[in-house]
Amino acid sequence: MKKFLAIILALIMVLALCACGSSPAPAASGDPAPAADGEKVIKVGVFEPTSGQNAAGGKKEILGIEYAQSLFPTVDINGETYKIELVYADNASDAAKAPTAAQLLISNNVSAVIGTYGSGCAIAAGDLFADAKIPAVGTSCTNPQVTVGNDYYFRIAYIDPFQGAVMANYALKNGCQNCVVIVEAGDDYSAGFGNYFSEAMVNAGAKCETVTFQTGETDFSTIMANIKSQGYDGIFAPVSIETAPLIINQAREGGVECQIMAGDTWDDISIAERAGANANGVFFSCFFDASDTSNTAGVEFNSGILEWIAADSARVENNGGTADAISSVTPCGYDAYMAVYNAILAAQSTDSQAIRDALASLEVEGLVTGDLKFDENGDAIKNYVAIKTFQDGQIVFSDAYTGE
Repeated sequence: MKKFLAIILALIMVLALCACGSSPAPAASGDPAPAADGEKVIKVGVFEPTSGQNAAGGKKEILGIEYAQSLFPTVDINGETYKIELVYADNASDAAKAPTAAQLLISNNVSAVIGTYGSGCAIAAGDLFADAKIPAVGTSCTNPQVTVGNDYYFRIAYIDPFQGAVMANYALKNGCQNCVVIVEAGDDYSAGFGNYFSEAMVNAGAKCETVTFQTGETDFSTIMANIKSQGYDGIFAPVSIETAPLIINQAREGGVECQIMAGDTWDDISIAERAGANANGVFFSCFFDASDTSNTAGVEFNSGILEWIAADSARVENNGGTADAISSVTPCGYDAYMAVYNAILAAQSTDSQAIRDALASLEVEGLVTGDLKFDENGDAIKNYVAIKTFQDGQIVFSDAYTGE
């Protein structure tokens, strides 16, 4: 009996060892993954917030990414067609959670990454992508630290020193000489952009002070009372979509009548809807203007994506409940996808390093936010900023900086 049990145990051990030995080795980064039907697949990560305070912006960028994929769902590499599969990871609008989302994409063997909305999350994940040698193409993350010192992070959007200087110049043109900047403590985008605006104002001979609030704060009455008593003639608030209407409404309700200004995050119709008449005259910078008929690619994109959004109720919901207009971060998602797509074509490879090297020398004409070429830091070379304003619940083009 004992001999029989020993034989059985030995057989079990042999079978276990065989099973372990038959397990496939993990794929190297960028190795093509076969689909269930045998079709070849190249995976592209989508590193965006779909929860947290930046979820609205993240979902709008994802719409641009998914619209691009609907037009260019496959890519030919060395005579073979590969399906482009999007792999999603929610960074939850939180720099502390972003590394976990990044690791999820890395473990899923993506060849490249797109995103994100929110500079803090991009900065928090940047070293992980670099260590894994996986290139990332930022969308609307505008803080310079996203790409500085990171050879694997690129970006579609212009950066905050440029945007801050443009907005300061526009504030001065509108008579603002004594401004206050309202920033969210600990948020890289808010603090960085606010600082660049303030520096530009001071360098031009104007005055500019800064006040901060904590993440999640909703009561700005004390700040507004101080602003009113100090007699500031301008408020610059580079804050989230969620916080924007709170600042606008509480400023006006508190008797603050000065000019209110902001940056790219405020290009969202929900702010106009939630702030109502209080938002009239507020102006902000953004990446794209759908009414600019000189931008042929932009006109075609705007028409096509609105039709695509209207065809699906979930897309309408992710677009803020409307199919009549898009945010300027949406074309940033589209152009980031097209940058990755064109880099794969140029590299003729699924290998992450080859795609990264192709991005570094990539030049693509006629994208939605303009011709694309990256500088030595991986930042897109841009010379255009649209200035828009809220008017009667709508977003209206006001002016533009073209670098001329």
